[in-house]
Amino acid sequence: MQNILFGLIAGSVLAVATSGFALLRNTERFLHIAHGQFMALGAFLGIVLAGPLGVVPAMVVSVLLVSALGVVSGIVLFDPVKEQGANVMLFTSVGLAFVIYAVMIAVFGTQLRVYDVQLGDARDLGPVSIAPGEVVLLLLAALVITGLWLLLSRTSIGRDIRAVASNRELAQVRGVAINRVTRTVWALSSGLAAIGGIMMGVLGSVTTELGWTNILLILAAAVLGGMGNILGVIGAALALGIVMDVSALVIDTSYRPIVAFTILILVLLVKPEGLFSFQKRREVTA
Repeated sequence: MQNILFGLIAGSVLAVATSGFALLRNTERFLHIAHGQFMALGAFLGIVLAGPLGVVPAMVVSVLLVSALGVVSGIVLFDPVKEQGANVMLFTSVGLAFVIYAVMIAVFGTQLRVYDVQLGDARDLGPVSIAPGEVVLLLLAALVITGLWLLLSRTSIGRDIRAVASNRELAQVRGVAINRVTRTVWALSSGLAAIGGIMMGVLGSVTTELGWTNILLILAAAVLGGMGNILGVIGAALALGIVMDVSALVIDTSYRPIVAFTILILVLLVKPEGLFSFQKRREVTA
């Protein structure tokens, strides 16, 4: 039971980051590999700014800064090549990932860093033990995911985002402000990446490799859940987190990513569109 709890915590953090990745993928139609570096940058900025600002204000400012960087990179780097197709945007994202990675090494160095945050003493709750800080992280993840769902389902900008994700050309014909949607999605996606990176930093540590390590797990969760379904992606991230931590009972923890990709391969062999994808339904309707 304890490993399931640890997996739920890890999965909830992964779900926050993956939801931002999937949101951008659904609207901009490319795989944003630099998403992992946005996570790492958010985590590093939170630590560096904690000195002058305090931990919580530093986290908030970090999320805002990374969101702004996402919007600027969308305007400067991705909008000019959008007409060239998804492959060009993918390679642009890979290039951006290496640039951010190099800048972080130059500015922050390669040493391991930790947040000056205490999760507190673990308390027994039936068959499991959980620290107060872990409860806060779970609640924060639930709050962020619920907020994203409410934004997408109950607001006008959310309806516009869903319309663009479904059919960009039709949405434009119907008067949806495509540029406004694009900027909003870049801000949301980058902000969610920063939040995920900060949460991972609080749970463990922060290094310049954080982005490369987690983008693979994000890709696995996004594909496993079905790219077109944000809630499915979140569910897949939670499931991956639990399975990876439960697998630690029988194999070394260093093999956790291998477990994730083994599950991904097995699922894709049976259901190539992902567990929760609507792709087949749309094809039948068409």
